[in-house]
Amino acid sequence: MANRLNINVTIEGIPLPLQVASPEEEKVYRDAASSIQRRIQKLRDAYPHLPNDKYYYVMAMLNTAVEAVKMSNRADTQPYIEMMLDIEKEIESIGIK
Repeated sequence: MANRLNINVTIEGIPLPLQVASPEEEKVYRDAASSIQRRIQKLRDAYPHLPNDKYYYVMAMLNTAVEAVKMSNRADTQPYIEMMLDIEKEIESIGIK
């Protein structure tokens, strides 16, 4: 693919070489890597006695997946709200209550 950027992000000391399409996409990947690292650290702080790092990684993946599922289930109601406001204005303009 043309004009791809080669970047490296690091999570848990593991460098991950990636190709991204733009500086904006690079920022998304870097922000996501930082978010994962923070999440793993919070889990380590909350559950310091888990047997090994694999537990923190799996818990972080589960938490991330739960957030993604919740976000995908949210309906975008803004277009309907705007439509209802337009209808209300129209009703008011013709004097119907």
